[in-house]
Amino acid sequence: MSVDHTAILKRHLATLGASWATSSVTMPMIFIGCLAVDAIAMPTTASAHVKWFVPCQTSEDPLPLGAVFTPTFSLLSALFVALFYLVCKIEQTAFGTFLTKLLDRLTRRLHERADVLLRAVAAISFSLLWADGRVILTPELKGSSVWLSAIQLLIPLYMFGRATLPGAAAAILVLYCYGVATYGLFHMLDYPVYLGLAAYFALLGSCNAKLAAFRVDCLRWTVALSLLWPSMEKFVYPGWIAPIATAHPELTLSFDVATFITAAGIVEFGLALALFWTPLVRRLAALVLALLLFAATFDFGKTDGIGHLMIIAILLAVFVDPGREQVRCRPTRALLVSGAALPAAIFLYTGAHALCYGPWHTALLPLAAAAVLLAAIVLSLRGLPYGLSRGTINGRPWRSILDSSAAMPIASSRRGVS
Repeated sequence: MSVDHTAILKRHLATLGASWATSSVTMPMIFIGCLAVDAIAMPTTASAHVKWFVPCQTSEDPLPLGAVFTPTFSLLSALFVALFYLVCKIEQTAFGTFLTKLLDRLTRRLHERADVLLRAVAAISFSLLWADGRVILTPELKGSSVWLSAIQLLIPLYMFGRATLPGAAAAILVLYCYGVATYGLFHMLDYPVYLGLAAYFALLGSCNAKLAAFRVDCLRWTVALSLLWPSMEKFVYPGWIAPIATAHPELTLSFDVATFITAAGIVEFGLALALFWTPLVRRLAALVLALLLFAATFDFGKTDGIGHLMIIAILLAVFVDPGREQVRCRPTRALLVSGAALPAAIFLYTGAHALCYGPWHTALLPLAAAAVLLAAIVLSLRGLPYGLSRGTINGRPWRSILDSSAAMPIASSRRGVS
């Protein structure tokens, strides 16, 4: 940057009163902004659902784990963990509070009408799928029978009244169960968002505040899983994505295909994982994901647009939802959670695949590794490692807990003697 430009920038910052620009978070924010721009450009191929455009057999053997955990994978994973931590840290600053309040103010009206938005988009989405006459739920799942078309047509009709929304939820569940019976449970793990959508519409008529909060969270969790689980294909089935990347070389930004696929998988996984985290983190992730899915339609056409229309609407609903603060999701815990979540998901994916398609004993090792990593995540969220480092468990000194536990048999024996 030239001296003149620097002077102009400083003069504008002083005029705007942007005192935060000289704070300790300025450089991390610039770093995050640069990575965000790269992230929006890089994973566009990954944002298009691979199974919609190339023939994929989920029964194929995945790539060996040794070929997955490459130096490139490790480097990009470390970059993701650092970025995830920085975003979580910034959320705790004055700038994070300012940005949260700004988003609340800008999205308040849309948040108040989120139910109407989701009902309208669901009606349009399922109407477009019904008009095709050959698919159910997504462009990949085929079902051309008359009764399946009738069930899919009922869903948009049921969206017009709140009293009929449970009927729409039941119809979505029937179509999902048909997909499980036809394609298998492992294949349908790509689409748990429809289970969340069914739960959302079933509970939409309830006036209970707890149920209202649960339906929003359930929808957010399931859309996160629907984006997180297919991201594993970029690591264990890179051959599926390679033809798409080769056909659209402009999307790779001159990186080799292997590096691009790994980066796309990590970006997609990281944004999906962020949907489980604190309000500002998940809202920003939802916005980036919605933009990525929207941008993918320009390269992959109306099939991709129709298939992702419902997911984009759900991501917008997540973006405008203020949410509630999650006390356990602190920046210090983001390091362990984000570092363990990616290998845990890969182990879980390969283990579940072996359990469904291969000899069951080959699933034991990856599933055991996934269980260990998931247990570490749960303990981290409960604050156990941090508490032990400070000599406390759930806020109580661990020595007092041990002393009270040791005293219990003595007290019991005394009561027995008396």
